[in-house]
This record gives sequence, structure tokens and C-alpha cells, in this order.
Amino acid sequence: MVPPTRRRFLHGAAGIAAALAGCSGLTGGSASSTATAGERDDTPPDSGRATDPDSVVLRTNSERPPIWLTDPNGDGERPDPDDRRLHIASTLVDSPGRADRVAVADIDGKERVTAFLDATDFASETLYLETNRVEECFELTLCSVSWSPDDIETDYARTIRPYNEACAVENRVFEARLIRIPAALDEGEVHSHGSSIGSGTCNRGPGMAAERSGDESDAGTAESGDGEATTVAESGSGATESTSGGDA
Repeated sequence: MVPPTRRRFLHGAAGIAAALAGCSGLTGGSASSTATAGERDDTPPDSGRATDPDSVVLRTNSERPPIWLTDPNGDGERPDPDDRRLHIASTLVDSPGRADRVAVADIDGKERVTAFLDATDFASETLYLETNRVEECFELTLCSVSWSPDDIETDYARTIRPYNEACAVENRVFEARLIRIPAALDEGEVHSHGSSIGSGTCNRGPGMAAERSGDESDAGTAESGDGEATTVAESGSGATESTSGGDA
């Protein structure tokens, strides 16, 4: 028998609670009202979009990503990525047990990543780990993240780093992000991960994708990085909005 997934379990528990509440209303004789069509929330459960979501990023010029999910049957070593890919990996962290498998390189910023993990309430939140390769003279800004029960999409703006920060055009660095999604998603049901990167700046107005001054490029769909210079940053205002399905 196939065990129930996390999302089905949560929804089943919610259904039982609702049924008990209905019985209580009948036995207690209290009056209740039915929502009209205009008052009903038709948003699919566990779907939404967040602009400037809570996140933490490690940037390093090493040959391997600074944050990764360890193989429970392996030795926990940092993976060796395919240098031809710009979008290296995406994975969902939906439980404390899975969070225990998130490894962080012993570099500056490790404590902030660990604190970000510890501050996540997996009863109502999910972490999304996404790793990209970026030209050293550029950096990525996370504009938004959109999610549904089976899909996660991220949107980035690529900007030039400050002129006083040394870089080499031919070099690429890793940017690994943990993004906090304010919904309890199920890793076993999320089968599609997508990401887009474009030049310009983010327009974080309601219902708007990133506004950019240049061409947009698709970073691809992910399957479910010794002497390092690193940068760590945290961001996020927690602004969210509901979506009615489809692309945000």
C-alpha cells in the first residue's frame, strides 16, 4: 500500500476538522452563513507567488556549489557539476529530516544559512534550494518565486556588479539560494522546476513579472558545488499574493 503524501495528509486533516466543526454547529444550534460566489476563494490550495521572498544566498568562486542536498546513501561529499549547465540544481526541502541533509561548505556565511534553516517552520513553510552558475562580473537578484502543488518557478534579474569589485569576464561563480515558500508543499508531488533570468531590474508590483531592459533567457528545467571567495546575503520582505493557477 502506498503511504499518503504529506499534502494529502494535511488536506485530509483539514477536512476532518471542517466536518467536526459542522457537527458542532448542528448540535450547538448556532447560526452559520454560506459564502456567496463573490466571497468564495477559488485559489487552488498551496498555490501563490511571492515577490522578494525570504531567502539567503551564498556566492563562491569554487568549483563546486556551497550548499547542497546530501545523498542519504552516499558520503555527503559536495557534487561535481556539469560545467556546461548554467542552472545546476533545484530541490525542495519539505521536512526537518530533509533539512538535516542540507550541507553547507565550511566558508563565511555558513552560520547564517544554518540559522535560516533552523528558523523555518515546516508545518507551514517549505524551502527551495536553487543553484546557478553566473559570470563573475554579474550577480543575480531574485525577483519572485511562484508555486503550485506540482511546480515551482523562479524569476531573476541579472545585473553588473559594482565597478570597484574585481572580476574576470571568463570566470563563472556559484550562487546557491535557499528560498522560503510560505506553503507546505510536498517534495514527492513537485515534478517541475523552472527558472528564467534576464537583464535589468525587478519590478515587484502586484501581478507583475520582472521588468527588464534586455533579453530574457530560460535557465532551464532542473532534475531532482578550497580557497574560496564567498559572498553571503539575506533578503526578503515576505510579500505574497495568491494566484489562480498557471504562470504568474
